[in-house]
Parts: sequence; structure tokens; C-alpha cells
Amino acid sequence: MTTATTSYASMISTTKFFAAIIAAACSSVPVDGFLSSSSRVVNIQKPLLHATTADSSAETLSLFSPCKINLFLRIIRKREDGFHDLASLFQAVGFGDTLTLSLNNYGDADEFSCNMEGVPTDSSNLVLRALELMREKTGKKNVYFNADLFKRVPAQAGLGGGSANAATAMWGANELMGRPATLDQVGNGNFAICFCLQRQYYSQGIFVMISILIEWSGALGSDITFFLSRGTAYCTGRGEIMTPIDPPLPSGTKLSIVKPNLGLSTPKVFKALDYDQLSTEDPEMLRDLFLTEGVVNTADKFYINDLEQPAFDCLPQLKALKDELLEVEGFDHVMMSGSGTSIFCIGEPADKDAFMKEFNDRDGVSVFNAEFINREEGCWFQDPTQPLATAEEIGDVPAHITDGMTAEEAEKVRENRLRMADQIVKAPIPVKSDKQIVTKEIETDKQIIEKIVPKNSDYSVGKSLSSLLSGGRETVGRSSWSGARYGDRKDTAYPTPSKWLE
Repeated sequence: MTTATTSYASMISTTKFFAAIIAAACSSVPVDGFLSSSSRVVNIQKPLLHATTADSSAETLSLFSPCKINLFLRIIRKREDGFHDLASLFQAVGFGDTLTLSLNNYGDADEFSCNMEGVPTDSSNLVLRALELMREKTGKKNVYFNADLFKRVPAQAGLGGGSANAATAMWGANELMGRPATLDQVGNGNFAICFCLQRQYYSQGIFVMISILIEWSGALGSDITFFLSRGTAYCTGRGEIMTPIDPPLPSGTKLSIVKPNLGLSTPKVFKALDYDQLSTEDPEMLRDLFLTEGVVNTADKFYINDLEQPAFDCLPQLKALKDELLEVEGFDHVMMSGSGTSIFCIGEPADKDAFMKEFNDRDGVSVFNAEFINREEGCWFQDPTQPLATAEEIGDVPAHITDGMTAEEAEKVRENRLRMADQIVKAPIPVKSDKQIVTKEIETDKQIIEKIVPKNSDYSVGKSLSSLLSGGRETVGRSSWSGARYGDRKDTAYPTPSKWLE
């Protein structure tokens, strides 16, 4: 595993240069492997290519907004501007919020709502600030959004919940706007180019989009930049200088996040910082150690958070909680995340029921069991707790709503379209219509593909499909319904078919 040698921000000019050269070479030449639409993908290495389209729109996006933990956090120095230089290894975690975003075609302002009491819904909210920033940076002054935030991540937890909401809003707004962050930087034509950079394959259009969004995100806050990485990153400066870890740490590593009903503001923690007690370990050595030894095998002494001392001084009961968690059998490592007050525990308790009864049932304490997550290039983060449909669940239901259907029949069609989208699509990248074609990795059998692409379809797949299939790919039609995730858990914020029928 290697780290990129420069931050995304410093690579933008180089990215533009190479993108322009390759774009000029490929802009009008029909190559076997291109998609037969205005959005083109050069199929350089089929097994590694995760195709996407650069010109996208959808009615509604339902996006997972993950949280993060700091595997280590070193405070380097206090700067003249009052901020602190830090160095930290960030990791995305599959516990988070849900942001439902759509275009507000009938209003002249953003509409924002949130389920959690105490979350501001005025212009100070990071979601609304992110949407305003996207209008400012893209020049699309008259584009407004409906945003509904279903919060699960508590405030003052050291988990970056608000920063993740802002990054998710930026990604979603860029999708609904037609990806202006991509098109404005690549040049003429709507396409994504894949080429080899530092021995890794990237969808170049998406790489440019992420780079530009990262550059813009620095105006909103320090941690927002991280959530535009693939899930693991080494962050320096105030946290806004990001060096992506590619590939990221493997997903699936289990952890429990224990959050007492006590909060600490970040300024208060820094104010109590004793500089004489800061660690002297080299942060780059720590980074390399975690990446080579792995999260579990890294020794406890290298799980360093320089902000534990001031946080524990402010809240002694927080240290007492950590000491209790260190005694739980099954956890490999226990440490506070960020400036607190959440404490994460790597691993799984030997007796999970007893652990949950002891801590989650305790007054003033909440436990969130989660796992490491990452994302593929060109895709957004997915909620690992959301169930996917099976081929048996899809059933023999028509692929489209037709005239004469009852409301119940139409609801079944919509429900199955969402389930089918979840079955074959790893990321909810929206497209314009059923006739748009994108490529996807083979994840299901041919029967499921045939259900989604009916034999009487009014479009022809063409030669590009044959080429892609010969390389081990499937091509399927997608609709705007695949922009929303399907979930029937009572605590989810995902829209259900019955809601759309109202």
C-alpha cells in the first residue's frame, strides 16, 4: 500500500494538463469500447474500469453521509493565526446520516429540514453553506435545492458529522447540476478519460471533479476535504491538506463507537492543551506503520491522540469511560476520536450482548457498532447496513409503469426498480433517462440483466455493448429511480414507493 506523494490540491494543474492532452486526442475518434452516447469512457483496462457518465441529472438523490475516526492525531504546533498544524490518519466509518437532495424547480431559495433537534436550519448550517458555495463556484446562481438531512451522528463527538454533511451536499449538488466541476475543468465534450497515474487507474473526469471539489471545500472547514477522499487519507495543515491513501484501508474492519451524553467544543479542548505533554512520534512514521502493519497489528502505543489529555482534563469521566472500555475482552485498541467525546474500539466484544447491556443501556451513553468503509472512484459512499435485494425478491414484475396499471401495481414496479438498482449498481450515480447507457461490473446473473433491459426495449445496445461484454462487463439501462437507495428499516430516511405515490 502506498500514499499519493502530493495532495489533491497540488495536483490540480497537472491533472488539467494531462486531461486536456488526452481529451484533444480522443474527442472525436470512434473507438471500440466507447459508449454510444455523448458521455464517453476510454476502456483502457476493462477489469479495473468503473464506468460513469459525466453529464448526469436525477429527480432525487439519497446519499449516505459517513462519519470518520482518527487512527492517530498529532498536534504539531500552534500557528501565528491561532490555528494548529496537525497530522492525522483519517478513516471513513459506516455509521452516518442520510442527505436527500433534489432540485427546487419552483422556488428561489434552498429548502432545508432536519430531524434532529438543535441542528440549525438557517444559513449557518454546513449543508446550506455547501449549496451556496456550489452556486458561487459554478456560476449557476439560480439553481436551488430541497435538502432533508436525517441525522444519526451526534454533535461534539469528534466524528466529523457536520463536515461529512457538507461534503455530501457538494457531491450531490454537483451531480444534480450536471457535474459542472468536471466539465468546466476538462474542456469541450462530456466525457471521462481513464489513464494510468502513479500505477493506479482513475476515471479522469471524476478525478478532476473530486480535485476541484476538494479545492472548493477548503473554504468551508478543515475536515470536509477528507470526505472527498476514497475513505482513507493522511491530513495535515489544519486538516484541509489531504494526501489520499490509494488504495484505502480495507473495508469491513469492525469497531464500536461509544458516545457519552457529554459534549466538548473543539476550541475548549485546544485551550486546555498542554504542549509539554504532546507526543514526539514522527507522524509520517505513524502513517506508514498503520499502512504496513494494519490497524489491528499496530501496537497500542502508536494509537496516539494528542487531544486526549486536554479532553480528559476537561471531562475526567471521559477518561474513566475509556479505562472501562480497555477492560472489555475482544477489543484490540481503544482511543478517543478527534477532539472527542466519542471513543472508538477496534474489534468486536467477545460477549456482544453483555457489552451492549453494560454500555448502551447505561443512562447517558450510546453505542454505535460500525465498520470501516471506502468507495470506488466515481462513486459515493454507501451505507453498509442497507440490505440488497436478491434475484428471488425481484420476482416477475414489469420493468416499467404502463397505462392502465393500478396504484398497487405501479408501486410494485417502483419498488422492484429500486431493488434491482441496489442489486446491480454499487453507487447511485444518476442519469438522464432509461435510454442512457452506463457500464457496470458483473454482479448478477444474466436473468437479472434481462429483467432490467427488456427484450422489447426501444433502444439498441450496439457494438459497444458487445465489446464491453467481451471484456467481462455488463451494460444495463438505468433510470432516475436508481438515484435513490431502497430501504425498509423504520429508522431510515430513504423514500419508499408509497411516498412517491402520494
